[in-house]
Order: sequence, then structure tokens, then C-alpha cells
Amino acid sequence: MCKKPHGIFLFLCLTVIQGSQIVLKKLEVDIGKNVTLRCPVDLTDVMWVKENRTDDDHARMKVFSNGTLFIMHVNIKDSGAYSCRRANVVESPIQGKVQVRVRSPPLPLNVTIKTSTVLAVVFWTVQGNGGYPIINFTAQYRLAYTNDSWLPISPNHITPNSRQVDVYNLRPNTTYEFRIWATNQLGRSPSVSVYGVTLDSYKETDLARHLLKGADQFDTRIWAAAVGVVMGTLVLLGIGTCILLYQECKTPTVEEEQEIIELVPNIILNPGFDDNQQNMPAPDENSNNEHPQRLNNNSVVQPQNV
Repeated sequence: MCKKPHGIFLFLCLTVIQGSQIVLKKLEVDIGKNVTLRCPVDLTDVMWVKENRTDDDHARMKVFSNGTLFIMHVNIKDSGAYSCRRANVVESPIQGKVQVRVRSPPLPLNVTIKTSTVLAVVFWTVQGNGGYPIINFTAQYRLAYTNDSWLPISPNHITPNSRQVDVYNLRPNTTYEFRIWATNQLGRSPSVSVYGVTLDSYKETDLARHLLKGADQFDTRIWAAAVGVVMGTLVLLGIGTCILLYQECKTPTVEEEQEIIELVPNIILNPGFDDNQQNMPAPDENSNNEHPQRLNNNSVVQPQNV
């Protein structure tokens, strides 16, 4: 049987354990609040025992005459099981238990970092949300071992399902300090700081050494075979191009084909057509030209001597 009393800071749940006849009650309370525990069973004289208790607990705890246990300003250490039994009875069995859970801001994160020359990636894992869902994460960075202002890492409010964030525009071979924390409705967790050193930028000699790494183990026969394949492909492409150009030169163009088609009817219609006569001057009336002239109807006109 569970019940939710008035107020937003407590949640109670009663469970009867039939085998041992121990009545268990669960209770959740926000950190910093005061809480009163009542034994799940009715007893006249009550004695309370907390599992793994310390001497510091007694200063904030008090048992009233009605058997209730009062805890002032609860903290994380107050979480645990509280057993109640009849007082002034030798070896009195436990008759009831109250399981207390103190809700708090999130626990500190587990943070690691991975750096390159100008980039760093911050990774984290959540150990506990404190009893409420995490709203967001916040991350910042600055130069290590300085009192410089903290610079925000974009975005300012990282989504609760994220587990890494990238930091850009860092300087090579430089030590940075990064910190990050989580936030829920009760507040923010303790911030966790980690240090990271960006890698040194490559010099030209180091870059050349990096690029030529493993060159002594390279098989030149593979290189020769690759060059042979490339050169053979180029030769075949050249031969194919020459063949296409040669065929294109032999094939008459469209204009030449049209001229041939127009010339054939003229030859058929004018079988006596002499192209050489077109360039001869027209004879005048005093001309003694004795060459006969052929008309278009194939009749011959003899010249007349004057």
C-alpha cells in the first residue's frame, strides 16, 4: 500500500513482508529538508537503529516520546535503512524498517578528455542523477594554471542525453583546464576539472618523415606494375582517338553531300553543259569564232563568217 501525503518533498510506500513479519516503509525527501520517521507498527517504546550510522548522525537526530524519529537538514549520508524495534526488551526483534532516500543535485561526473593539435573532445559519464532527471550539462575551459576567466563551450546548455562535447580553436602544445557539471531541479552537481595538453604542430621535416613512413618496406614491383597499367591505358586511348579522327576525315561533310546531290540533276538535264564555256567571253557581232555552239536542246548552230 502506497500513499502520497501533503507536500512535495515526501513520498511514502508501505510494504508488509509476510515471511519475517517486518513492515517496510519507503520514503524520499529532498536534501536540506527536515523529516520525521514513524515506525510502520504501533509500539509504545521505540528504539531506532540506522544501518552504517556514524557519530555525526546523532547531532541532527532526535527521538520523540511518541516514538517518531526527527532528522534535521537531511543530507546524502542520511540515506539508508532505519530499523525500529521495541525498547527496553532484551533482544527485541526488528518489527519495522523505513528506507530513506535523499534526493539531491546530480553526483559528480566521470570526465575524460582527448586532445589533438587544435581540438579537444571532452567525454563524461553520469554516476547518478540525484533522484531527479538531469536538465542539462555545462562545460567551460581556460588556460591551465592561470586565473583567466572561464570560457564557455558551445552550446552553453548541453542536452541531457549528450555525453561528449568538442572544443575548437585551441593552440598547439598548450595545457588547458576543462570543467563540467550537471544540473537538475535541485541544483548543479560539483564541477569536475580535468587537464589536457594539445599536441605539437608538425614541422616540415616531421611531416615529411610522417608521409614517408614505411617507404623502405614498399615493393617497387607493385609501383612498376601500376605505372605499366596506366601507360598501357593511355596508349590505347591515343590509338582509339587517332582512328576516330581518321574516320571523321574520310567521311564527307553534310555540305559536300548537298553539293553533290545538287550537281547530279544539272548534269542530267544539261548533258551538253560545258563548264569551260562559262568562263569564255560572249562573242560580239564581228567575231569570227568558228566554234559551233550547242544549245540546250542539243541543236548545233554553226558560226557565220562575216
